[in-house]
Amino acid sequence: MSQGVQNSSGLLLVDKPTGVTSHTVVAHVRKSLLRAFPQWDPRQRPGRKKIKGGPRPPRFKCGHAGTLDPLATGLLLILVGKASRLSPFLMGMDKSYLATVQFGEATDSLDSDGEVVASAAVPADPGIIVEQLSQFRGDILQVPPMISALKHEGQPLYKLVRQGKPLPELKARPVTISNFEVKDTRWSEAQMDFLVDCTSGTYIRSLARDVAQAAGTEGHIAALRRLNIGPFLVDGALQGVMQCPGENLAEAMIPLSEALPHVPSLQLTAEETSAVRQGIQPNPLWLDRCEESPSQGASREAIFRMIGPGNSLVAVGKLDNETGTPLIAAVIPAETEDSAACD
Repeated sequence: MSQGVQNSSGLLLVDKPTGVTSHTVVAHVRKSLLRAFPQWDPRQRPGRKKIKGGPRPPRFKCGHAGTLDPLATGLLLILVGKASRLSPFLMGMDKSYLATVQFGEATDSLDSDGEVVASAAVPADPGIIVEQLSQFRGDILQVPPMISALKHEGQPLYKLVRQGKPLPELKARPVTISNFEVKDTRWSEAQMDFLVDCTSGTYIRSLARDVAQAAGTEGHIAALRRLNIGPFLVDGALQGVMQCPGENLAEAMIPLSEALPHVPSLQLTAEETSAVRQGIQPNPLWLDRCEESPSQGASREAIFRMIGPGNSLVAVGKLDNETGTPLIAAVIPAETEDSAACD
């Protein structure tokens, strides 16, 4: 039996199909896992005493680290069980996309799921589109789509749109496009495929709109596929997730100790493991044993994994911005501990 099946926590890489929301995929994964492993559910744990009027135990946790639009396909990171504690360290990673842009029409959602709201002539030469790409490489300002998961006064914008409520004026936000290139052109259909490498928070739908308008036309996303998130590639993701039984999902789960492969690791002794799980801050001398020194990148914290005996993830540490002193950023309860304690 694999470690993924033994443990009720892990990272699951899935290739999201088109036409379903990320929430739907997560709900399916949760339901399928609990059907196969009912003992993972805190509410169904044998011997649990039900107290009338007492607090209900939390649901078995399952979430994702970065949503994809229903139209989009590709890599979705699903956090199972205690992996939810790793969300802050997975959300801000760079991403890559393959985007198909349909030129000549704008939609209210900036993709082909929306209603056409404007049209314009398409340039006779696709080279006019290519000429615009350079101004969208590097550090740019981007106005997010109105129909998005961004929140205004606690409500997602897409819900405000559905309810017909007034929308706020969205301000441009800084993003970085490290690579933006044409992969294919079908100009008889007024379509182009683009490879985009960008920072977290970039809206490819907004990029399609802005490039089209810079070329004197309109445009929207006709297809979108996420190729990678940080070190994770869609080529290694689980296919056919919506048809997978829970046993297969569990087999595909990446252990927590390997869920941050881009982060340096520090091996702890049993005594150090116990101390960290009790909230004692790591000794600065321990960093000498780190496989490599945690480094402060341009847009990321200097973090490191603390691995205990049995290759278990004990905690994620970080360096204090001013002093460089190691601190605990997140503690991961032992697998034998009640998963209901997971935040």
